[in-house]
This record gives sequence, structure tokens and C-alpha cells, in this order.
Amino acid sequence: MSLRHLKIVIVEDDRIDREIYRRCLQDSRAAQFEFEAAGSAAEGMALVRTWRPDCVLLDYDLPDINGLEALAALARECEGVPCAVVMLTACGGEGLAVEAMKAGVMDYVPKGQIAAETLAQTVENAIQKFQMKRRIEEHRAALERSQRRYEMLLEAMPQMVWMANAHGDVEYANRRWLDYTGLTVTSAEGGRFVWSEVLHPDDRDETWTAWEKAKETGSVFEIEHRLRRALDGSYRWHLVRAVPMTGEGGEVTQWFGTCTEVEDQKQAEKANLEREKLEGLGRLAGGIAHDFNNLLVGILGGASFVMDTLHPSDPNQKILESVVHASERAADLTRKMLAYSGKANFFVERVEVNPLVREACKSLRPALPDRIHLQVQTGSGLPPVETDSEQLLHVFQEILKNAVEAIGESASGTIWVRTGVTEIDPAAASEEESDRNLVEGGRFVTVEVQDTGCGMDGETQRRIFDPFFTTKFMGRGMGLAAVRGFIRSNRGTVRVSSGAGEGTLLQVLLPAGKTAARQAVAEEEERAASNAEV
Repeated sequence: MSLRHLKIVIVEDDRIDREIYRRCLQDSRAAQFEFEAAGSAAEGMALVRTWRPDCVLLDYDLPDINGLEALAALARECEGVPCAVVMLTACGGEGLAVEAMKAGVMDYVPKGQIAAETLAQTVENAIQKFQMKRRIEEHRAALERSQRRYEMLLEAMPQMVWMANAHGDVEYANRRWLDYTGLTVTSAEGGRFVWSEVLHPDDRDETWTAWEKAKETGSVFEIEHRLRRALDGSYRWHLVRAVPMTGEGGEVTQWFGTCTEVEDQKQAEKANLEREKLEGLGRLAGGIAHDFNNLLVGILGGASFVMDTLHPSDPNQKILESVVHASERAADLTRKMLAYSGKANFFVERVEVNPLVREACKSLRPALPDRIHLQVQTGSGLPPVETDSEQLLHVFQEILKNAVEAIGESASGTIWVRTGVTEIDPAAASEEESDRNLVEGGRFVTVEVQDTGCGMDGETQRRIFDPFFTTKFMGRGMGLAAVRGFIRSNRGTVRVSSGAGEGTLLQVLLPAGKTAARQAVAEEEERAASNAEV
């Protein structure tokens, strides 16, 4: 069995002491020692740098600096003590020994206690302790690097990440989670209370039921619920998933969870369902309207024919007039149903919007209560739109009628009607408006009707375009449903902005006619050419 080969540097200004240390180590049977000696701290530090020993026997009293100062200088130069150090001194007590151990010395031996049978063992123990300390430091550094990488990974993840103990108390949350909820690291500790603060009230019972079940069974926790965003206080849908981490006995010790926002997917699903519902209702309304219209032709034609054959003073004339009047009202309802189904364009032509708006306002003024003021502001240079002018006039009249009803006959208020033109950016349109007619963007003619009426809450705004929905005691509730159906069938859209007690702004957007768009480009090119000539 070969002996370990160990390199020793003896830093001692006394030549006799150096020789004693050498002989004590040479007599050892546990290892084979190789020696280098130095009489000062500077020489010893140079040997350590170049020869790379396993251990340094360092005297405290040296001619240039003391041993502790030499050790500190070496540690600064090498970014830590580079090898095992055993300090030897003829003087000094317990205080010096404690100070030496704090400085990185592996052992401290008074010179009066040095013996051949113990010095070699002291040196070997010091080397083993140093190597073990080095490995521990390397492991600790590796663990810290791993921890930093793990934290960087958690921070880089696009989801909100959190960790909780076995009871569900949050112990860690990444920056994305903290920024979204507006909480701090310290306030994130508290588990159930914190989740209660950010959870939508309607989702809490279902969430806690699923969470308790996951804790009891040790299964994966997964649920979709709404979390409040600190930026604007809005609640957005998230897919929350937590995986249990178990100990050696199979018991749950921690939960590792993520929150992935699915608000856009939820809204897309909702929009698709709404679109499918409206398309189905539109087909149904269109079919009924066509069949009903055919019946009305016979009724109106027959009633009109009989009225023409009877004498004007005939008492049956009044009955027939009631039949004709009721049939005309039914025809108007049929027209609205066809508009809702998108089949109301009987004669498509290039239409100037401003004259139609003025005509709709003119027809409204005689029936307008004195306390309600109507202000009309038409924009200049509006391009024409391609649609059925008669149906578009009915649209404007329906919107104005709703504005008057929102204010009420006994209340005072103002209705503003404005026209203009706007450019819709395709990228912005897809984010701010779910209507597919705006996704391609382009040039749109706008008609805005704003009133100072009672306004609408969120629930009413979501339902105003539903067929037969009405906030009035009387009426069929097809007005705004027909408006949106007709506008959508003409590649446009209707926007509504309102609040309870804040009035309502309703905006109609219709795409500028293609011919008009080409004409506008030609005029712009002609104007640019004229400027160039000038």
C-alpha cells in the first residue's frame, strides 16, 4: 500500500524549529512528506503561490508581519485561503487561537506541545478538514447556482408561478404573480386570505371546494377562475393548476402551481357562441319574415281591393282600414326581422350619409318634446357608402327614437348627432373590437348619436342587441337587433358606450364605398402632383 504524498511549506524564522518540524513529519508512517521552508511571511507566500502545497505550518511571530496578517494577505490575493494552515506559536492564549480559527486556520498548536507522534496527525487532520470544507463550499456554491437558475427559470416563465406548503399557504410567488395581483412578497404569505382577496366572489366557493378535494386526495388541483388584476381592478380568467410534491412517506409537503391567463380564449369562445346564436336566430327570423311577408301580400292586396270596390261611406270601410293599418305594422315588423337576418338590402346603391342623417332628424323634430334639444354636426367630405338608402334611413330613425326614449318625455336633455370618417387599423381592430367586419381595417364612415338619458348598466349593454329584448313595458324589442343586423350585413358594426346615469353613445361604422376609396386616392395623387408642379 503506497503512502499519500503531501507537500508541506514550513514558514518559520527559527532554523532549529524548522528542522524539528521536518524531522517530526519525516518519522510519520501515515504519509510521505515533501518540504519547502521559508524564513519570512513574504517568502512563504511566494512558495504557496508557486509550489501549491497541501498544508502550511505557519509561525505567528515572523520578522516582517505576523502570521494572521500573512494569512489575511494570502486570502485576499487568492480569493480565499488556498490550502490547509496549521498555526504554531510559542506565545498567545485562547484569544489568539479563536482569532486564528476565524481567519481560516484549520488547527492551532502551541510550540511547547509539538511531538513527533502528534504533529503528522495534526497536519493530516488539517488537510482532511480543509478538503472537506472546500467540498462543502463547492456544494453550497453549486446549490446557490442551482437555486439562482431555478429562480431565473421561474421568473422567465410566461405564467404566474407560486409555491405553497401542504396547507396551501403561499411561500413563494414569482414577479409576474406579484405584479398582477399587486401584492408584495411578505403579503403573499397567508395563503387562503390572499387568494380570497384576488378571487372573483362568484368563483370562491367552487375554488375552495376543488382545493379541499385536491388536498384530501393528494391529486392535481386544476380549475378556471377569475383573478383581479391590480393594474385596473378588472377580473380576468385564468387556468390555475397545482401539482403536489410528496415526501418519502408519500405525504404532500408542498404545492407547485401556475396561473395561465385564458381571458382571450374565453372571449373568443364567447364571441363564437354569440355569433353562432345570432346566425341561427337570423336564419330563423329571415325564414319566418319571408313566409309572413307572402301572407301579408294577400291580406293587404285583398283588403285594398275590397276598399276600392266599396262606397266611401260604407261602414265596412273602417274595419278594412284597421286591417290595412295592422297589416302595415306587421309589414314593418317583417322589415325589421329581415334587417336583423341581414337580408334587408333590396336596392344597393352609393348613398351619401349626411342627407339621410338630416332627413332622419327632420322627421323626428315634430314629435320631439320641447325639453329635449337636438344638435346635428355633419362632417364634410364624407365618402359615400354602398347600401340600401331606405333601410339606412330607418336605422337612423330607430337610433334617434331610442335616444329620445332614454331621456324621457318629462325630462330635459340633449341629443347630439355627429358624422365623420375614420381609419381603422387592422391590428388595433382585432384587439379592441371582436366584430369580424373590422378585422381587415380600412376607411369607415361614422354616425354617432349621443344622449344625456338614463344610460345603461353592463348587463343591459350586453343584451340590447338581443332580439325581442326591451327595457320598456310595450314594444317588440326588435329595433336595435334589426339595426345591428342590417349594419353587419353591410360590412359595418355598431359600438355602444354607456353607464348607469351617464347617458349613451351609439356609434355606427359603415365601410366607405370602394369607388369612393379609389376616387379619394386619385384626388390625393392629383393634389400631390399639383404641389410638385408648383
